[in-house]
Amino acid sequence: MSEYLVRPAVLSDAEFIARAVIEAEKSGSEVLSYSKVFNLSEEEIYSMFIKLLEEELDGCEFSVSSYLIAEKDQKPAATIGAWVENKNEPSSFVKSNLLGYYLPESSKTYAAREAKITSELIIDHPSGVLSLVVAYTSPEHRGKGLFSLLADAHLKRNPGVKEISLQVMANNLPAISSYKKYGFSVSLVKKTDDKRIFNFLPYNEKYLMTKKL
Repeated sequence: MSEYLVRPAVLSDAEFIARAVIEAEKSGSEVLSYSKVFNLSEEEIYSMFIKLLEEELDGCEFSVSSYLIAEKDQKPAATIGAWVENKNEPSSFVKSNLLGYYLPESSKTYAAREAKITSELIIDHPSGVLSLVVAYTSPEHRGKGLFSLLADAHLKRNPGVKEISLQVMANNLPAISSYKKYGFSVSLVKKTDDKRIFNFLPYNEKYLMTKKL
């Protein structure tokens, strides 16, 4: 029996999830894309993420209901968010509306001006596929198989799905290794040679990894 308990996330997990989103976005680097794209500090981004999660909407990475938590001694140790992408209400639309409501006008103007650079690495979540997002494990709990534990739990609460997917920066080699062990393989690569991308994102290459069930 695992020493970790898996449970649905609740609103009191918002701080852990917000921090998980930040660390996952950094992809092992010091570059937080949200800070760079919206010209805001990491603490401003963190505070905004808490507000987004408190909205309790469904169907994007800022939806508490999308997350499962692995905890030990009643403390969160790891989390993964997941949902089945709905082509009639894409997660990108839900996320964009949420961000648009909370972002300062100056941040939206700044992001729009630089959008062409970052758009080259955008990968849409495949419709009808269970998309895993923000796979994060606290450093002290790594190497305990928590990715597999949480991914399996997401599959159990989404019976009938035929495929799962996730996105990862190509420089995040430890994560890619874990995903391949679970059975994922690279199905799409997006890359840009525009050096300015490093002003906004941790790397210039991104993978969509998928696994058929």
